[in-house]
Amino acid sequence: MKINLISLGCSKNLVDAEVMLGLLNRAGFSITDELDEADIVIVNTCAFIKDAKEEAIDVILEVLELKKKGRLKKVIVTGCLTQRYQKELPGLLQEVDGFIGPGDLDKIVALLRSILKDSRQNFFSGKKHFLYKHHTPRISLTPRHYAYMKIADGCNNCCSYCVIPQIRGNYESRPMESIVKEARLLADKGVKEINLISQDSSFYGTDIYRRRSLDVLLKKLTGIKQLHWIRVLYTHPLHIDRSLLEVIAAEPKICKYIDLPIQHINDKILKLMCRKVNKHNIKNLIDMIREIIPGVALRTTLIVGFPQETPRRFQELYEFVRETGFERLGVFKYSPEENTSAAKLKQRIPERVKERRVKDIMLLQQKIVERKHRAMVGSKAEVLIDKVLDKNTACGRTQFDAPEVDGLVYVSGRGIKQGDLINVMISENLHYDLMGRKI
Repeated sequence: MKINLISLGCSKNLVDAEVMLGLLNRAGFSITDELDEADIVIVNTCAFIKDAKEEAIDVILEVLELKKKGRLKKVIVTGCLTQRYQKELPGLLQEVDGFIGPGDLDKIVALLRSILKDSRQNFFSGKKHFLYKHHTPRISLTPRHYAYMKIADGCNNCCSYCVIPQIRGNYESRPMESIVKEARLLADKGVKEINLISQDSSFYGTDIYRRRSLDVLLKKLTGIKQLHWIRVLYTHPLHIDRSLLEVIAAEPKICKYIDLPIQHINDKILKLMCRKVNKHNIKNLIDMIREIIPGVALRTTLIVGFPQETPRRFQELYEFVRETGFERLGVFKYSPEENTSAAKLKQRIPERVKERRVKDIMLLQQKIVERKHRAMVGSKAEVLIDKVLDKNTACGRTQFDAPEVDGLVYVSGRGIKQGDLINVMISENLHYDLMGRKI
């Protein structure tokens, strides 16, 4: 029997999917990338916001339709949606053969064997997350030259709009030794770029080492000879300090890229969001980052349309984005989620207003990026090639661009291969992307 896995949501979910596939492969099951070839489909779901939940349900229903037509034998649903709605889903989706939450990913083989005996199963231990180890098998779902590495799971921040602590539980760090061993194994397989991920990477180590220890971990990882780039994603502004920034600045292998989700800048909104920082903190932090790491790419994410975001408060955010000039930026409409304190707040913002505010911020950001990209024309950049498009063209990323979320550099030149790290002369600005030629 062949298994196909559909993974939805963030890169943290993708790592969970890779682990499940590794465990299934080790148990002797055959894995296929083609849905048409599969006998069993696993849908690994996200449930962070309304759009993610709707996407997950749509995909599950599409897969169940294939089962109804006799093209699939079994369907399993895993991930955050399953954990969040563990009491409701088995009754609502009775055609699904098995459910498993993120805390029980190590039981995926037992679950599958059970349902193949026609026994419908749900596994929920109550544990919110499963921390894999360096020797846990994984089947990569990314190109060979880059990988994501989960350094922790869960979250202690308890932002008022977020359900992640309910789904994933309290913050739990992986031991440093296991992370370094995994990085060495990946590097030995040809991985050149490692992206460190968790709900809050800057909080790493507080539970097992009694101090924020991302700086120590990064120093250890830089000792792996085959690695070219080490990128840190998801850093809460509350937990970034000078020692971490100085390590990032000093070590050539660490990408000069800070992923800093500020969510908002107005003090009232930040307080309602329970972000534990204010405008003054954020501005000082950004000044410190740019002072310590010259040429750094700052990426942020924002939420607009939060309850009580008056026109004046939105304008304050708009002006802050204009003045700060983030190199990378994403913006989301606020989604009220049940069982969060923010969902109880009054003075909600109409959807049409949220949509207009998203558009306003993104139009502003487009101008900022175009200005910064125009300044890069005529300069050289090191580019990691993600994909070869034809014999004369490829596309890749600079150290200032994370996989899947940031811009690309389209490169002309012969003999370019996926995974190559090459020097490129930037020749043209393509809005969020760039164009250049191989040197």
